[in-house]
Amino acid sequence: MEKKLVREWSLGYILEHWTRVLSIIILTFTGLYIYWPFIAGGPDSFIMAWMRFFHFVAAYTLILGLVVRIYMAFKSTFDSDWKDFSVVENVKNVPDILGYYLFMKGTHKEYRKYNPLQALAYLGVAAMIIFTALTGAALYHGKLFGFIACPDSFRWVSTMLGGESMTRVLHILAMWFFIVFLMIHVYMSIMITMVNKDRSLTSIFTGYKLK
Repeated sequence: MEKKLVREWSLGYILEHWTRVLSIIILTFTGLYIYWPFIAGGPDSFIMAWMRFFHFVAAYTLILGLVVRIYMAFKSTFDSDWKDFSVVENVKNVPDILGYYLFMKGTHKEYRKYNPLQALAYLGVAAMIIFTALTGAALYHGKLFGFIACPDSFRWVSTMLGGESMTRVLHILAMWFFIVFLMIHVYMSIMITMVNKDRSLTSIFTGYKLK
């Protein structure tokens, strides 16, 4: 049966996706610099000030993007896909898709937009965005944008996690979670596109996929 181009993503979903990707890239670069100033200037330099500024802007953008994505999941007129993220249903179907990925079976069930591992991974990303935002806020002791004082508003986060040192370690590990996730995400997108020949990879640019 000949496949046809079907609209998989609306412009809203595409913009939200790439805004999230750009935010994570900026957060990773600026976060590494804040932790280890690898460009000449030091911790009190003009460069550091701008790195902190862009770090905060990217953080707020990422959080706002998550809020928008949750809203779209329930209220999108294009595709409100909240049912695709049912934890119980996805966990139940993990053996099916895992067997396919491990080459133990040649086919798997038909899923709507996301297979069970994808859906659970995206829920994990959402949870990690919240966790990273909380730990980042707990580590900040200055004035936001130079005038909003909030040095101790999230001290409770560090207290729960066992102190500021542990909070810092977990914040850095969260960064590595996003790096590894993006690498796996890109690899899986390329692999699925090659195996299924369905333009999965380009669909997040064009909005259209072969089905």
